[in-house]
Amino acid sequence: MDFSLNDYLLVFIILTSGLLLLFPRALSGGIIMISVKDAVLLTNREACTIIDVRSEEKFNAGHIPDAINIPFIKLPEFIDKLKNKSKKTILLYCGSGNNSGKAMKLLSQKGFESVMSIEGGFSEWVKLQLPISHQNI
Repeated sequence: MDFSLNDYLLVFIILTSGLLLLFPRALSGGIIMISVKDAVLLTNREACTIIDVRSEEKFNAGHIPDAINIPFIKLPEFIDKLKNKSKKTILLYCGSGNNSGKAMKLLSQKGFESVMSIEGGFSEWVKLQLPISHQNI
């Protein structure tokens, strides 16, 4: 049975597609984005740690209920304190999703397994008219 170049190419494409389905982080660069709606559903199903990586001033002006504030610039200092929460899914958000993606990469590199960035960040949360808290935890 002779294989042509097209046969080898087809096998390569099938194997690559299968690997990307099994390991989606390879395609996304390690960033797992979750929509605001899916984040709400997830927090209703299981205990999650929600971290706001915006500045303290922006956090105090309004944030997602039950979120804790760890500004992105201070996140490396809090890695050890977050280790006891590493069994829970960690949801990160910022103003628009940019810094939370960077924070997610950092936590993933430090061994946190279930970390997601909320797509669109706090601005998307507000746009969907979801509850906002002004109380600090």
